[in-house]
Amino acid sequence: MKKIYLLLFVLAIASSSLLAQSMQLQTQAGQVIHNGGTVGVLRSLYDTTTDVLIEIDMKNISSASQTYKVKRTVKILPSPQSSYFCFAGGCFSDTTNYSPTSLALAPNTMDNNFSAHINPNATKGSALVYYKFYNIKDANDTIGIYVQSEIWHSGISSLSSSQVELGPVFPNPANEKFNVEYTLTDNVTARLVLRNMIGSTVREEFISGLNGKIQVNSADLPEGIYFCSLFIDGKSVSTRKLVIRH
Repeated sequence: MKKIYLLLFVLAIASSSLLAQSMQLQTQAGQVIHNGGTVGVLRSLYDTTTDVLIEIDMKNISSASQTYKVKRTVKILPSPQSSYFCFAGGCFSDTTNYSPTSLALAPNTMDNNFSAHINPNATKGSALVYYKFYNIKDANDTIGIYVQSEIWHSGISSLSSSQVELGPVFPNPANEKFNVEYTLTDNVTARLVLRNMIGSTVREEFISGLNGKIQVNSADLPEGIYFCSLFIDGKSVSTRKLVIRH
């Protein structure tokens, strides 16, 4: 009889733990990611400056407002690859494991500002990074996912020898203006294009010269997430994520 009571007690604990979970993660295509699931990206190493980028939507499925943070744990990361993440309005350095910002979500609302990044830094190989989202008021209310990348060389591409590079966007987050450094080769037509979350172009600048720095005005742009892309001869070859905050 004691064994039966013990089993019922364990089941009760498990049930209460399941009920405590207020978070749901899903891809931007709407596919739900279960706790401990893995999302991955395969990338041919043509443009060695482009981040492997995975964006995840986070939803509060409870009936009360909640506040969340995220912890990063690097499992596998070939040197000199680097990883970082963006969360709750900020993008953080590759040495940041705990989000300095927190995300407050009302009941049954979704946020789409989390992204996990792996920069190949001209290196092939597999990387695996674990992200754990947790409720700051309830230690049992957590959900975690693995972000995996497979980066490899796949022959010679027309872009692989062009030596084009889009440098970091700074400051990030930006307020009234931001700067982007770039490196080009001769005889290319290059554009810097800034797009918002729905893909609409909000800024477009032609750039020339072998290398340089361009400053872009962002004072009149709404706060949010943007993507800064380098287009060479009409093709997007490198993209950086930008947060605008006034």
